Amino acid sequence: MYKFLTFTVLLAALFVSCGQGSKKQEEGKKDTLEVAPPTGMEESASLNEVITRFVRAYASKDDGKINNLIHPELGLIVIYRPGASDTFVRIDSINFAKAMPEYYPYPSIQNDYVLVFEKLPEFDCGTEKWTKLGFFCDTTSHPNQLSNIAAFEKEFDESVFSEAQFENLEKNEAQSYRVIVTTKDPLIFHVQRYKGGWYVTVLDRAYAGCDA
Repeated sequence: MYKFLTFTVLLAALFVSCGQGSKKQEEGKKDTLEVAPPTGMEESASLNEVITRFVRAYASKDDGKINNLIHPELGLIVIYRPGASDTFVRIDSINFAKAMPEYYPYPSIQNDYVLVFEKLPEFDCGTEKWTKLGFFCDTTSHPNQLSNIAAFEKEFDESVFSEAQFENLEKNEAQSYRVIVTTKDPLIFHVQRYKGGWYVTVLDRAYAGCDA
């Protein structure tokens, strides 16, 4: 009887250990890293304001208003998909008359959703549908799309990014949050805390694009 109980306990422990290992592997595949959310009423209000202002400026295609939300030292990184895989480029500002990339004009959007802070939706290319619709910012995780792209490109050409550049990408991502608006042409961007304020630093024009 004692041997049976010992075997049962060991077997249960093995299942728990395997389950945790599987969970960690799945988490490693995600494009986010779990982190603590921002604290303080003032900081949350500032984050909310920058996010909503960017969406309004993007919808109205107002170069001046949207570029006021881009810090000159950080610029804006645009993620796009020229072929089978994503890449990115840094620009100083947005010019709605001259899109980045040029073959993909900035769409006209209309957002009727209210910003909520919760887990982001995912897009299924099989069904061409979002897991949920709305205007979302996830403050429980940091995006790492840029470092994932950089790591992939370094596998083919180690000179593409220096270690310092790669570390800087990760550092900036550790201070950023991802936002998704599930309009017909989705708007996806990142905001970053920098020198006491929030700024838009990434415009993701690749996610939810299933052509490649």
